[in-house]
Amino acid sequence: MQKVLTCAQMRAADRYTIEELGVPSAVLMERAGAAIADEAEKRLRASGGRSVLAVCGGGNNGGDGWCAARLLSERGFATAVYSFAEKLSPDCAAQRKKYRGKVYPSFPEEKFDLILDAVFGTGFRGAPEGAAAEAIARINAAGAFVLSADIPSGLNGDSGAGDLCVRAGLTVAIGELKRGLLLGNGADVCGKIVRRDIGISLGQPADSVLWEGEDAASLFPPRKKNTHKGSFGRAVIFAGSAAYSGAPLLACAAALRSGCGYTQLAVPAELFPLAAGKFPEAILTAAPSAKGAFAYDEAFLRTLLKAESIAFGMGCGPSREVCRIARFLLSEYGGTLILDADALNSLAEYGADALRGHRCGVLLTPHPKEFSRLCGKSLSEVLENGADLAKAFAAEYGVAVLLKGHVSLVTDGSRTLYTASGTPALAKGGSGDVLSGIAAAIAARGFSPVPAGAGASYLLGRAGRIAAAAQGNEYSVVASDVIASIPAAIARLADAE
Repeated sequence: MQKVLTCAQMRAADRYTIEELGVPSAVLMERAGAAIADEAEKRLRASGGRSVLAVCGGGNNGGDGWCAARLLSERGFATAVYSFAEKLSPDCAAQRKKYRGKVYPSFPEEKFDLILDAVFGTGFRGAPEGAAAEAIARINAAGAFVLSADIPSGLNGDSGAGDLCVRAGLTVAIGELKRGLLLGNGADVCGKIVRRDIGISLGQPADSVLWEGEDAASLFPPRKKNTHKGSFGRAVIFAGSAAYSGAPLLACAAALRSGCGYTQLAVPAELFPLAAGKFPEAILTAAPSAKGAFAYDEAFLRTLLKAESIAFGMGCGPSREVCRIARFLLSEYGGTLILDADALNSLAEYGADALRGHRCGVLLTPHPKEFSRLCGKSLSEVLENGADLAKAFAAEYGVAVLLKGHVSLVTDGSRTLYTASGTPALAKGGSGDVLSGIAAAIAARGFSPVPAGAGASYLLGRAGRIAAAAQGNEYSVVASDVIASIPAAIARLADAE
């Protein structure tokens, strides 16, 4: 479990370390430069390379680059620097004076084995312009292995936004991971991310972390021998319509493979013949319906209330009836309620105020478009600032929000867990239904909404990767392949990166 910070939090940690702990900024820069040089040296020795070009801006990130270039030169590598900056920060200027190697007045035409990107740090906002933009374009076109110091230059350290940014093969994150390394374009431009601790202290606990394999494994501990099916809870999959008959089957299959004791599948009555016999292990129930869609029936809904978890909304179609059902469950149910897909769309259209005053634990599992409808923001705003919007929404309504993406996050407004196990193989219809089924099974075993959401997201990603490996590519994976890979994914959780 690694900390994930905003740029403001990282700057506050720097100040705390310098001002409260008394570590001079020059010392921290020397440590950062050494960490970057160490990782560059590993890469060069592994590849047999010797030549390095450091491209340095005028801020402290540029100072890290000058320091790393000096240290690599002292270690016997052929090192040169290109710097276009006219103004240097005090620490950057001090590092510039220490460097005794070759300095180019313009971006060199010769080839290098490794380019060290130290143009911009996490304080950069907007789009690169002028000499900086040209330097970034030249780095990307050079054909050398690129190592970025702390963050690829041009990438927004909070959102991961950035059209013109360095495309690195390796990013050496100094201190802690920054949110933008994970979100947005971060996953496509950072390459491998290595975090290096240089003694920066936060001064307080971090409110956001990256959930990893051993964290997800804690949700699947060894089972006691003296146990029975009732020990692992009942999960209800309450889903489907005549228009979307596959969603409940996918969610049910995923729940069956994810460890709850009982799985109940409740579908509109018209879907009962289709679902009959598909899963002999599940309890199949015909729910009141009209024209192939759920109809509100309080007596029936009360039969579901003893379950430890209910996942509702997948493939239901948005309607007032679905909104009424969600309202009832929010006000009357006492377990963990997972609202996905059309439950969220129905609440967004007919009354999200129903989320206030709920008595159950609530996990919302929207993708960005669904969340934009729910929170009343544009899709572009959600894509740019989804982490903060999800945190604010969760705090306002007292729910947990799992905002899905290539890196997903789940937050209750006070803490946020990121999962980065995803794969493009999951960019396909049905993946969200599988996620809801996994989350329902984990919640049925007694886990609260935040870990249930994070565990489901991480496990889905791992199963997606295993399915892609089995198929030999990411294009051919379907949701059923992912479900079939859940057992292997659980078995490998503790060993997963």
